[in-house]
Parts: sequence; C-alpha cells; structure tokens
Amino acid sequence: MGTSGAYGGTRGWTPVRRQTQRWLDSGGGTGDSSDDDASSPVGPSPQTEPVISPLPAPVTRLIRELARSLIQPVGGGPRGGSGRGSAGGAGATGGGGRTAARAVSVGGRAAAGVYGLRTGASDALAEVGLSLDELRGLAKHEQARRLLDAAAGPSGAVFESELRLASAAVILWALNEDIDPPPIDLANRWVVEYVWQVWITEDGPKIRAHLAEGYDSFRLEQEMRAALEATVAGHGLPSDRPLTTRDFELAIQSALESLGRIGGTRP
Repeated sequence: MGTSGAYGGTRGWTPVRRQTQRWLDSGGGTGDSSDDDASSPVGPSPQTEPVISPLPAPVTRLIRELARSLIQPVGGGPRGGSGRGSAGGAGATGGGGRTAARAVSVGGRAAAGVYGLRTGASDALAEVGLSLDELRGLAKHEQARRLLDAAAGPSGAVFESELRLASAAVILWALNEDIDPPPIDLANRWVVEYVWQVWITEDGPKIRAHLAEGYDSFRLEQEMRAALEATVAGHGLPSDRPLTTRDFELAIQSALESLGRIGGTRP
C-alpha cells in the first residue's frame, strides 16, 4: 500500500490515529460499518455551511480529523491569510515539514500543468516553467515526468514524497483520459490522492496490523477512496477565461477545507 516502514509518524497526529482505530474497529475494510450519527443527506454548498456526510460516523470523523490536521498550523492557531498558496496558513501541520501552503502550491502547479497540456493553455504551462512546444511530441510518460518535476521537484523527505505521489497519480490519470477532465475534477482528485497518501504515511503500521488479521486491503482502499471522493468539494473554477495556477490553488484549498467540515459540528 505504499507505506514506508521506517517512518515513525508525525507529532500531533494522535486524533487521526485514534479515529483510524475506531473506524477499523467499526468494520472498516469489510463494507459493513454503520452508524446513525452520519446518515443525513448531503447538505448545502460547503462554501457557506458544513457538509452533512452520508457516510458512517467513524469514517466521517476520520476524514474530518485528517483534513483539520492538514489545514491547521501548529498549535491550532488562526487559519486564513492572503497571497499565493495561503491555504490556512503556512505553518507546519504537525511539525516536521508538512505544510498546507506547500501542498496547495504543488497541487495547484500539478493541476495547472496538466490542464495546460490537455487544453493547449500555454499560459498555464508557462506559469510552471514549461511550454507546449517542448511537451508536444513526447511520449506520455515523458510528458508526465516533465510535469511532475515542474510541479513538485525531486522527492526527498517523506512529506515531499506524499506530494509527488499525489501529483503523479493525477497527472497520469489526466493524460490518459480520452476526454479532457473537467478542471474542478483535477483539483478534487489531487486532494483525494494527497489525503490518501498522508493517511498511509501516518497510519501505515495500524493499517498493516489490521490487514494482517485477514481484512481485505482492496476493500479497505476502496472504502476510504470512495469516502474521500464523496465528500471532497472544491469551489467552482472560472469558465469565462483560461485558468491559472492560482485558480487551481484556491480550488484545492477549498477542497481540503470542505473535508474538515463533513459531519457538521457533531462530536
């Protein structure tokens, strides 16, 4: 499942690990978990009100804790800010190098780059340091490599590997689709992939122990990814002009924040 056996976890992620254990104990990976606490239909737009999740409460709480850990600075300080890639502040989320600002920046560049290549939007490619001329005619795997390097750079620390893996998944998916993916799908899918990678990083040992007891790893991955896809919701992107890296950054920031609001304010 792509989990690093040498990684010891990030300080401050106890709530995520606790919610992971509760989800696994409730039947995560078996398809039979249930809880009346989160059975309400999906509510209004996440831009104005909390999203009421139709998912079982254990996975709802897990996703909410994951998102909150990713968008809140150390110490739970104020979120917000302005400027490029603010994404809830540039402080590390949990220490050790993972920041909301860095995630939004990389995700925005990955989405803008592949959008530029698929649609011929040369300005979007130029923002990440690439051009249509240099990419056209290359094999898809080489296009993907150029886009990935432009978005994320080389992989070193665990946190950078998460960003690179998420970006690679979205770039390869978008390049191989028969029809150009809607831009908002690029942003939302990047968030799904990124949250998935972070969860595997932080809770890999717990998940592996769960699977060692005979649970189905494929079903567990299906359930978690389906839950993320059902709840992530970035804001709409402009439709009256070519999109920019900043447009995708804002959509990714919005999508991350939408996950932190699922289930409303229930405990």
